[in-house]
Amino acid sequence: MRLNKRQRLWLFLLFIALFAVAVIAVRIEFTHPWQWYQREFKALELKAAEVKLNKLQAERSGAKDPKKIKGIDEDIERLKISISNIKSSSEKIEQIWLVELKEADRCLTCHQGVEKTGFEDKPHPFKSHPGDYLKNHPVNKFGCVVCHDGQGAALTVKDAHGEVEHWLRPLLRGSLAQASCGKCHFADQKLPLDTVVAGSEQFMKGWKLYMDNNCLGCHKLMGYERPKRIGPVLTPISKKVNHAWLTEWIKDPKGYLPKTKMPNFMLKDDEISLIASYILSLSTEKIAEPKSRERLNKPEAIKSGESLVNKLGCLSCHTINKRGGTFGPDLSGIAAKATPEWLVHWLKNPKVYQSDTPMPNLRIPEREIQDIVAYLNTFKKQTGKGIAVSTNPANIEKGRKLVKDKGCTGCHEIEKFPLGFNAPEHDGIGSKRTDELAWGDVKADDKTLQKWLQIKVMEPRKFATKKIIAKMPNFGFKEDDAKALVTFLMSLRKEPLPQNYAKRLNDATTMQMRGRKFLEEKNCLGCHKINKKGGEVGPDLTQEGKKVRPEWLFAFLKSPSRIRPMQEARMPDFKLPDAEINTIIEYLSFVAKEPYPYNFSQKKNTFVENIKKGEKLYQKELACLGCHLFEGKGGMVGPEHTDMASRLKREWVEKWLDNPQAIQPDVIMPRFKFKGKDKEMLLDYLMTMGKERFLIVE
Repeated sequence: MRLNKRQRLWLFLLFIALFAVAVIAVRIEFTHPWQWYQREFKALELKAAEVKLNKLQAERSGAKDPKKIKGIDEDIERLKISISNIKSSSEKIEQIWLVELKEADRCLTCHQGVEKTGFEDKPHPFKSHPGDYLKNHPVNKFGCVVCHDGQGAALTVKDAHGEVEHWLRPLLRGSLAQASCGKCHFADQKLPLDTVVAGSEQFMKGWKLYMDNNCLGCHKLMGYERPKRIGPVLTPISKKVNHAWLTEWIKDPKGYLPKTKMPNFMLKDDEISLIASYILSLSTEKIAEPKSRERLNKPEAIKSGESLVNKLGCLSCHTINKRGGTFGPDLSGIAAKATPEWLVHWLKNPKVYQSDTPMPNLRIPEREIQDIVAYLNTFKKQTGKGIAVSTNPANIEKGRKLVKDKGCTGCHEIEKFPLGFNAPEHDGIGSKRTDELAWGDVKADDKTLQKWLQIKVMEPRKFATKKIIAKMPNFGFKEDDAKALVTFLMSLRKEPLPQNYAKRLNDATTMQMRGRKFLEEKNCLGCHKINKKGGEVGPDLTQEGKKVRPEWLFAFLKSPSRIRPMQEARMPDFKLPDAEINTIIEYLSFVAKEPYPYNFSQKKNTFVENIKKGEKLYQKELACLGCHLFEGKGGMVGPEHTDMASRLKREWVEKWLDNPQAIQPDVIMPRFKFKGKDKEMLLDYLMTMGKERFLIVE
């Protein structure tokens, strides 16, 4: 059949179209973006290998030692084989099939340098994986998407990074990838807040912020318990503060104390008035401390009070004028807040006012308390007149309803209200779809879960509209803190990983963690050092487990007494239960690397003659009573010796006598040069000063 001119033209055009399609198909097949990345990385690898080869060859030419030459030759041969393999390698899709995760991971198709060294300074996707994370998380077992999310099976950049519509797990960039740590590693709320896990610093910082700011007071979270209240009991607050201070505080807590954890509820003045009216109505009884104002405004009392505050270790917990600790409230403006009567009453015994307060009984004589109060009364931070309150029963009832509605019970014990507040649960918040989130009137180009959480943490009421009621207060988080908190929140996923991926990195039940948690809760390091961390008000406790007898330490912590007569600071009485005291003793033994329970050495035969000679050394030749007190006689420079044998372990006393400065470099105790058996005889005598376990032989 002969084709006419028109038909031939159409056939030609069809041929051209088919040829173009074939060319495009071939081009697409051989010009995928991932192929270009592989060719670029291949060039980088070859260049790095050739540079290394040139260095080896130069080193080979200058080497003279036959053994060294042989080693270099072997390295050169291996490198040549490696170069040959790189040159002969072809472009291909790299895939890891994570069977238990049911995930195909093709990230290595583009990110070829992840497991290789020498590419740390290269841009993505050629860069080596930072840190030593892959040592414990090998790519062949974990892949990439388990931590970084994204769409593992995709082969184009946008698709692989999951930054496409309807994909729920877009790529977690930078430190935000630490949000995946929570998939495998549970951060127990019983861990000390200073717990650090290498490689997940951002995640742990977010966890700490979540715990420290009592988010669990309002939000339920599986695996965590609502803690005891974090703020003070408000039922008896009228005994302590006046309405002006209280209303100003509720209006703007950080205006009074910039570092307070109390958030701003952004209340209107009439709401503040009603809430304060209710709280102040809960207790009408006044504190009777008739001598509380006797020494106010007296210069000598103020001076004495300042000295006592410094010497007693108050600044280990409290800040005054930007100096001191942050464990307790800032006292810089305390006179505007608390009455002298309340301060005297509080300092006499804090637990009378609030039974579970962390503030211990410092056992301060009343005259000293009056001086301390006189000093604290000089800190009269300027406050306004406050907002008027009401005694009208109807207004008080409105205030009661507001207290319940605004979430005050999330942190505070108030009347008979149960602790806690029912805000939305946080279970699975890291798996929320963007269409599940209430954006309100917020306009954002990138409406992602990360973006929503960042706004919510920093500007909690941003999404509020006439229909959307937002109650979350403003905590005043800075951008870095907000990012860390968002990292933790994004770790709270619904999709659990297989059990064999889970690993507890820090067990809160171990002695080390339980001890550190206890020290944190009682702020022991505010006064004491352990392993070079902590305060200097009390003695260093690093070797305390090696130094003192556990039964003495138990009795001391049960009822503290002064050991060093010249030291103003005294160990507070925390009224600790037996179980907590045993935790301290066991932890200090752990720190000192001492067996627990303590393995007392066998009873030592001690001859009366040795004791008599030791007493002579103690009393006359060494003149120990010049510095130490024994049964009411002697000096007051060093610790008292009356109960030495009951208090100290013999082994430690012996090491102390050998070289005090080796144990405590700044101690003023001299290093004696003993002759013959003098040290042994002195030690035998010292071990009679108490109830040491030894046998005296006549």
